[in-house]
Amino acid sequence: MTFEEALKRLNEISELMENPDITLKNAVELYAEANKLTEICNKSIEEAKLALEKIEQ
Repeated sequence: MTFEEALKRLNEISELMENPDITLKNAVELYAEANKLTEICNKSIEEAKLALEKIEQ
């Protein structure tokens, strides 16, 4: 999954979580998915940062 795909899904999850009718079970599942997506995004950002540091050297 790309950074952009993960970020898009995180935005979708955010919108879903704002629904006052969301069940607790669904909220927990979405939270778990969001946590994994956040890890993907953080890893992508770290890889980009390392690539930029190599270019600057």
